[in-house]
Amino acid sequence: MAQPLERLDNLIDQLRNAIAQDRWEAVAQLAAQVQPAIEPVMAELAAGDTDPGVVQERLTELQSLCDQAQTGAEGYRAEALAALKGLSRTRAAARSYEDVSSRRNG
Repeated sequence: MAQPLERLDNLIDQLRNAIAQDRWEAVAQLAAQVQPAIEPVMAELAAGDTDPGVVQERLTELQSLCDQAQTGAEGYRAEALAALKGLSRTRAAARSYEDVSSRRNG
């Protein structure tokens, strides 16, 4: 297997593991490496040094992982937003209680 294809396979494995472990910061860092990893593979493909079927297989797998990452990240974002809204409600309730309490004691 050619070196650029090995690097792409390694990146795919890292992405798969990061997604499975819900490590979204790692997914974002790895996603930034996708295009630089694909470019040498595509250059090898254009030169006829890599089997087009193998490249298509990797690109299909990479697309699937990107779809999974997007779905997972959107879910994580929704959970974080719900948690922030809950904190905001808790803060508002605490302020209201503090206001009522200070009026009674004041």
